[in-house]
Amino acid sequence: MAGIDTPAGYTRLQRMSTGAEADLYQAWDERAGRRVALKLFHRFVRGRAEESAFAAHVAASVGLGVTAAIVPVRSGGITTTGRPWLALDLIDGRTLDDVLRDRPPSPAEALHHAIVLADALTRAHSMRPQMVHGRIRPEVVLIGASGEPMLTGFTAPLGRTTPAPRDDVTALGALLFRVLTGDDWPGDIDRADRIISAWPGLSRLFDEVLTPVPAVDSMAGFAVRLRQVWHASGAMIPLPAAPGREITPTSPVVLPATPPAYVWKRRIAATTLVAALPVAVGAVLLYGKLTDSWRLTMPPTGIAGIVESGH
Repeated sequence: MAGIDTPAGYTRLQRMSTGAEADLYQAWDERAGRRVALKLFHRFVRGRAEESAFAAHVAASVGLGVTAAIVPVRSGGITTTGRPWLALDLIDGRTLDDVLRDRPPSPAEALHHAIVLADALTRAHSMRPQMVHGRIRPEVVLIGASGEPMLTGFTAPLGRTTPAPRDDVTALGALLFRVLTGDDWPGDIDRADRIISAWPGLSRLFDEVLTPVPAVDSMAGFAVRLRQVWHASGAMIPLPAAPGREITPTSPVVLPATPPAYVWKRRIAATTLVAALPVAVGAVLLYGKLTDSWRLTMPPTGIAGIVESGH
């Protein structure tokens, strides 16, 4: 595709989507001999400090490639004119946004997906440098051919305020609520309570997470609480093994009924909570004639299980 400022070694570009932060192309990786998803950011790097921060982001993104529920980043860098880029696996699947319009997941599937993503984000939050997603929503969750969710689109450090891990907790909770009820929080409260009442402890968990000052503010803690809800319900769909040293209950967990105070708290919160995901659009400034001087790539031994799209 002529006229596009692209990194060396990537050809046959076909635009897949355009976003506020970047354009996404299907491209041919001449070095690896395969098709990839090439993400070209709109904003050019501004100064050595931002270039260094993006290099660290690429290194951490490549390191997350071992996490099954995160779309692998294979390499990244800066073009000769200073445009940041990432090369990711091309996944055969659909966005959760598309799935919700077609056939929404069952409540059990929705909770299963949330636990899988919470486990993956727990790992991302524990990395150094810490990887916080910053904008979890249906269009950045891919449902692969196997039916399992994968997360993509981590916030790049390009003139943006760094999000906090607790922001991901609130965003994932809000996403789960939307998938379960079809509405954004708090939605139709009476209808939502009827839908989630089959999951002991889930209403209380939503009330603790979807507030301006959440009581559950770590992804590891959120993952544990989601597992407690799952086991208390007696759901039969297998869960992935709990990460780290977490102990998975072998028998149903008995959780206290949600006290009426939580329902009223949510009704009050509904009138005050403002969910805003500000998007800062930086001016596009040309940063000299940078060379494509660094390129961070996952070692060949770490590249496995690549699923490529046919479109």
